[in-house]
Amino acid sequence: MQRSSTPFTPARRAVVIGLAVGAAISGSAFAQSGYPSRPIKIVVAFAAGGPNDVMARILAERLQSQLGQPVIVENKPGAGGTIGSELVAKSPADGYTLLFPSAPFVTAPALYGARLKYDTLKDITGIAKVAESPLVMMVPLASPYKSLQELVNTGKSKPNALNYGSGGVASTPHLATSLLEVSTGAQFQHVPYRGGGPAMQALAGGEINMLLDSVTTAGPQVSGGRVTALAVTGEKRSPKLPNVPTFAEAGFPKYEMTHWVGLAAPAQTPKDILDRLHKETIKAMGTPELRARFDQLGATPILASRDAFNSFLAQEVKTWTEVIKKANIQAD
Repeated sequence: MQRSSTPFTPARRAVVIGLAVGAAISGSAFAQSGYPSRPIKIVVAFAAGGPNDVMARILAERLQSQLGQPVIVENKPGAGGTIGSELVAKSPADGYTLLFPSAPFVTAPALYGARLKYDTLKDITGIAKVAESPLVMMVPLASPYKSLQELVNTGKSKPNALNYGSGGVASTPHLATSLLEVSTGAQFQHVPYRGGGPAMQALAGGEINMLLDSVTTAGPQVSGGRVTALAVTGEKRSPKLPNVPTFAEAGFPKYEMTHWVGLAAPAQTPKDILDRLHKETIKAMGTPELRARFDQLGATPILASRDAFNSFLAQEVKTWTEVIKKANIQAD
């Protein structure tokens, strides 16, 4: 083959380098456009069978159909959800290990401080807020308290005279009731149990005075006539409990808390992969099939941007840091 006699000038060298860089970028983009090429894992930081796990599996099933690759839910419970979150934070940022966060994800910084081995907002980024469901304040069937206002009034006039259950320190019922205390000035006695199931059993048996938990978890107990619902959080009444007033209707318009779940990934995950996952999640949550399944759980699908979800996470960390400090909540 005859060699070219054209001199390799600086200008030509620049052209060659530019073509090489362009080829590398194109190759990278091509490689990422092939995502996903293998199974995706969604980590749920709590035990199987709970509301987070159930919703994660419903979403995973739909994403698997849309993406054409297996989407597997893996439960990594323990340490208030921090074990699962740490696993994702330290995983390769390639879109194949994701997190299904909920409220404990944003309370961890305040609860664990320096013991936390990852930075909640710097090491993990939100993909999409998947759904949220209201909380419901419940009392035993034989309770003399017929309204949320009566509970709060007693908690203010007789501090710690009433007790409330939870699934453990820093669980959603514990945090939600602490927020009610901080926002109203009432004081209640916390009785932690080893999980939400035992706490609900204690309420039904009259061992505790009240329980504030997700409609997703508590709806069947209320509908089944085992406990009495006094009020639900959220802007409007829950379709699962249409006869139960909202906190605003009960006289507490400033109380805001819901049980939410989302999808997140290691912070350095390429933007095009994050965008693809966001697009597919929004598509999944917008289908009539998934909306119906989430409605059955008492949860409402959320269709919002990645930026909106990450802003929400940042605000939640700030809010709960203040509440946890005021309520003097300490992790086990």
